[in-house]
Amino acid sequence: MLTDHGRGVLIDVGLSCRQVTERLSRANVGPESIDAIVITHAHGDHTRGAALFSRQYGVPVYTTENVRADWGNVNLAAWRPFRVRATAVVCGFRFRPLSIPHDAAETLAFRIETQDGTIGFATDVGVVTKELIEQFHDCRVLVVESNHAAELLRVSPYAASTRARIDSSRGHLSNEALAEFIRGHIGDSVRCIVLAHLSLVNNVPEIAEMTCREALAGRGRDDIQVVVASQDRLAPTVDLGSGGPIGSRVPRQVQTPLPFDPVSTNP
Repeated sequence: MLTDHGRGVLIDVGLSCRQVTERLSRANVGPESIDAIVITHAHGDHTRGAALFSRQYGVPVYTTENVRADWGNVNLAAWRPFRVRATAVVCGFRFRPLSIPHDAAETLAFRIETQDGTIGFATDVGVVTKELIEQFHDCRVLVVESNHAAELLRVSPYAASTRARIDSSRGHLSNEALAEFIRGHIGDSVRCIVLAHLSLVNNVPEIAEMTCREALAGRGRDDIQVVVASQDRLAPTVDLGSGGPIGSRVPRQVQTPLPFDPVSTNP
């Protein structure tokens, strides 16, 4: 969730409307302060509560025509169309949607420009594309998928077809693939990486964090904070100004009341 002077943007709403409202409350955020919902793709774990939340609180939903069509005939308070590679201003944040490989009709990553720096957001992506590398290079905070450990997926109880789909170029990004991106392409501006969309079956938070930190150390980037987002607890708010978990000041922020992935901006 992104917030700026009391205006909030939810990126995906994958839990029920009731659960999302409860988790917002745990983060001291009222649902009436949410002014926009942004949808990355139409899979249920990203859209489950979005339509009801939109109607119940009168919140417009932003996504592309392809994602909207893939989602189906859902009743929304309002729909605002995104166009891939075209910047749109949402509650003061400048969203640039990027089309990325994943097994949906269309899946979006975002380059999000704020007054305090730029956020790169890609939580379901089979491979890191050249465009993502270019668009994320000067970001201050990256929220990026670290879905599975390659060895844990190999011995997973999942069916072989499911394992193959996850491991494909239209599946999910592994800890090792993210580490390869870090070793080869992490930008000088990055101050924090939020590891997102971890599998409960095929990953372990400590392994994901260790793999990321080892890759950062190999680049001599021990200055970068690493935050592991979880499905069962609130992640810390990240201060976009300092690039680390926020302290007592919370003027403008990007938070993570589950199941969202955080970041926070300073004036």
